[in-house]
Amino acid sequence: MKILAITDGVYGKRIVNTIGSKSPENWVINSWTPPVINEPVVDEPEIFLPQSLPASDLILLLAERPQAAQLIPALTKLTGAKGVIASVDHGAWIPPGLQNQLRRELAKHDVTIVFPEPLCSLDISTAGFGEKLLPYTSEIISEFARHFGRPIFEVELDAKGKIAQVQIKRGAPCGSTEYTVGRIMGRPAATVIPTAGLLCLHYPCLASMKFEQTENGVDTIMHNSGRIFNEGLQKALDSR
Repeated sequence: MKILAITDGVYGKRIVNTIGSKSPENWVINSWTPPVINEPVVDEPEIFLPQSLPASDLILLLAERPQAAQLIPALTKLTGAKGVIASVDHGAWIPPGLQNQLRRELAKHDVTIVFPEPLCSLDISTAGFGEKLLPYTSEIISEFARHFGRPIFEVELDAKGKIAQVQIKRGAPCGSTEYTVGRIMGRPAATVIPTAGLLCLHYPCLASMKFEQTENGVDTIMHNSGRIFNEGLQKALDSR
């Protein structure tokens, strides 16, 4: 699979480094940093793109400005990509109205886009967490999600009920899964949750701590990252 990652800061670079070190050998990962765009609405996206970019199957949008997201339709035309994963680890990066606009525009060209919020909520047929969990159909995106997304574990306990071994079957794209697993070894399985989710946030998690209104009250995207780790770990403990 050929991936083009769109980055403009530490957040995106860390994810690209993790994917590059853990992806299948036949994956090709290229990166591009868009120019700074001051206009809030990008009417002519083509003028901000280079003449050419590597042909790609999947675009991974990791930029932290909404102007970068507005370049996506033009980027899919330039690269031939048929799938887009647009990370929403901060609500300001791709507001809901822009998400809907991109879905409509890309659908006209048979391109699927998903908006995992947070990025580690990505699964092989869904993206998002809680009330923002949505299904999708895209073999290209699913192929990425088989390797990176919601953490999946196999857990072994010792005779005292403490965590003795954890096999990571799938980890978060940012690398937090490996970090957190290293810090729960030897902890009692009976009390490792919710501590594990809090440790996940110490990676540090770069998802937003901004309070946002949800159907269940006020919450943050960062806290959902911890909950996602806990859900994966609890499922592994229950399936033993």
